[in-house]
Amino acid sequence: MPSRPLSADRSLEVRLHTRAGTLASAVARGLISPGRAVAALSLVAPCRPELTERVRSRIASVPSADVEWPPRSVQITLLDSSLRVALGTVKLTGPGGVTVEHVTYTDKLGYERRVLRLKRHGVFVGDFRSVEELGRHVEVASLSEDEPDSP
Repeated sequence: MPSRPLSADRSLEVRLHTRAGTLASAVARGLISPGRAVAALSLVAPCRPELTERVRSRIASVPSADVEWPPRSVQITLLDSSLRVALGTVKLTGPGGVTVEHVTYTDKLGYERRVLRLKRHGVFVGDFRSVEELGRHVEVASLSEDEPDSP
């Protein structure tokens, strides 16, 4: 008997889980910075913190083993940071004064909108509904998690 295709949400969860493992491996080997990994991970399911929380709890629920690859602690750290980006508490930054934030709002008609808001040097450029649309205006691979200022 053929199986049913995955729902859109479940498909995003699988993609997010897979990407978290791939990026955790790359961070552990020093191939990519944690900030870049967080940016890439947060753009897998933009403005969907509930999916990030589900994947994080699934990874955290697995009993630890003597040898873990990809490193579970790195996956959880990346997902925690990605969750902060998806919730809008941390922005993504890029060269040329570019900032991208995940924004969820209710429009005048009562519909919930989830967008990626692009600004250059603090000036609003536009709201984009997908990473592909955003990619027409900024090099997505150049984005990184905004590092908080140290005192």
